[in-house]
Amino acid sequence: MNDSRTNTFDQTSTTRCGFMTRTRAAGIATLAAAGLWVGSAVAGALPAQAQPAEAAVPAPLAAPVQFLESAGLLKALDLPATTPASEPVAQDIATPAPAPVEPPPAPAPNPASVTLDELVQIVPQVSPDRLAQYVQPLNDALAKAAIDTPLRKAAFIAQLVVESDSFRTFEEYASGRAYEGRADLGNVAPGDGERYKGRGAIQVTGRHNYQSVSDYLGVDFVAHPELMATPENAFETAAWYWQSRNLNAVSDSGSIEKVSRIVNGGTHGLLKRIDSFQRALGVLH
Repeated sequence: MNDSRTNTFDQTSTTRCGFMTRTRAAGIATLAAAGLWVGSAVAGALPAQAQPAEAAVPAPLAAPVQFLESAGLLKALDLPATTPASEPVAQDIATPAPAPVEPPPAPAPNPASVTLDELVQIVPQVSPDRLAQYVQPLNDALAKAAIDTPLRKAAFIAQLVVESDSFRTFEEYASGRAYEGRADLGNVAPGDGERYKGRGAIQVTGRHNYQSVSDYLGVDFVAHPELMATPENAFETAAWYWQSRNLNAVSDSGSIEKVSRIVNGGTHGLLKRIDSFQRALGVLH
């Protein structure tokens, strides 16, 4: 039975199918031109029921060209080959080598000092081990009294060599009774002669001198005269005596005899003082 609704539906359906067929054909042609055709995908994309019954089945298409590599695709599209930009290679930044560190210059020797080797040469009659005990206190005394030239150092050491019997003693061998009652030395009380006999690297003698050096160093040598004979005080008291008599100026004149008379009060051991002075000058120059 011919129904108008059926006829209308058939016409509409046919029209729609025709439109869809033309549209899909145009799309397939476009994809083929771009080299992106995949035959099986297109064939499967058309539902069988959407094709008109009277449409002719096209001949089987050739196997689709598959571009598995980008190079093949670019060749088909006639496009220049490109390579992905390589990542920049990190370059080592040249770091300048650190400047060599110069070792600090060796400190200049203190002019107001002597070395153990120098002292051994000046006083060869004493063992180096014994002299080694006195290098530091001797240098402290040289610095304290500004005994800082070869002439001054030679004159000072020459007096110490005789006064201390070549650093063997810092106390006078004699008993000191010879100084009893010596008002010029300040020995006014009984027993002062023995109590304040010569002590130190330069034999400081008498109560008056003991009191003066006590005031200078802050050590009570009047109450404790034996402290002046200790090594730490023996050289300091010698420095005090040297300064109190302005013996640097006398030494600068080069007259060891003048220095010796001031230290000793006479000419005792003068030849030995001169010999030590000349040896010291030869070592220290």
